[in-house]
Amino acid sequence: MATRNRTIQYKKHRDAVKSVRDPLSSSVSGLGGPVIEMVNTSILRSNHASYAPLSTEDPGPSSSDAFTIGLPPAWLDDTEEIAANIQIVRTKMAELVKAHSKALMPTFGDGKEDQRTIEALTREITDLLRKSEKRLQKLPASESPEDSNIRKNVQHCLATDLQNLSMDLRRRQSTYLKRLQQQKEEHDGFDFGMNLNENKSRYKDDEFSDLVVASVNELAQIMKDLSVLVIDQQGTIVDRIDYNIQNVASSVDEGFKQLQKYWRSMIAQNSQTASVADSFDDSYETAKLTYEP
Repeated sequence: MATRNRTIQYKKHRDAVKSVRDPLSSSVSGLGGPVIEMVNTSILRSNHASYAPLSTEDPGPSSSDAFTIGLPPAWLDDTEEIAANIQIVRTKMAELVKAHSKALMPTFGDGKEDQRTIEALTREITDLLRKSEKRLQKLPASESPEDSNIRKNVQHCLATDLQNLSMDLRRRQSTYLKRLQQQKEEHDGFDFGMNLNENKSRYKDDEFSDLVVASVNELAQIMKDLSVLVIDQQGTIVDRIDYNIQNVASSVDEGFKQLQKYWRSMIAQNSQTASVADSFDDSYETAKLTYEP
């Protein structure tokens, strides 16, 4: 489905608000006293006899003439952190792909260093995905309906990105595990004399394979948890589509009724015109027969 990224525009507005808010906050914090509220009442509008003094009390919600500068929503920091985690995951995924290719190449070493690299990258990526998924599930609620709609759209986009990354990582891990098993079977087919060291090496390889399998299973669970957010948003969109289709069907039905009414009126007018024409023809024929010599 088509989506629009509003993050850049939102950051631009947020920076503009910060540029206005920072001088005010720095001047207030430098005084170290109570908040001074500039009341916008009668300093300019009043006469010389009366004026409105400055208030040194903390302005409450009842201050009608005081101007306030709105803060960004609380969920924005969470979404920015999740977006940063997504970028880190993409970078680590590229490193993991290179590590997979290197580990599958035939070498004279035991390949344990490559396995440790793959193990560390796998754990780091999986932890970032799990952390981002939990953070996304617990985004703070929004107060206004407009803010709530923006939050849901951002939440849906981030959930889709996380789900796609989880699917990609799961697919790459499964492919790597299959190729690893194939190499292991080929090696076992040509190896007839196995000593104790080779048994230990095989045991470590089995542990590494179990780790890859565990990461694949955990990624499947992450995808399942993220699908709740994605399907919920898609269900909302489907509901909107159904609603629009119903409105279009109602409009088409109403238009068809109006068209039928128009055609009935046209047929009635044509019938009256035909009746007048027939009467005129009959009168003409009668007059013609009467006055013929």
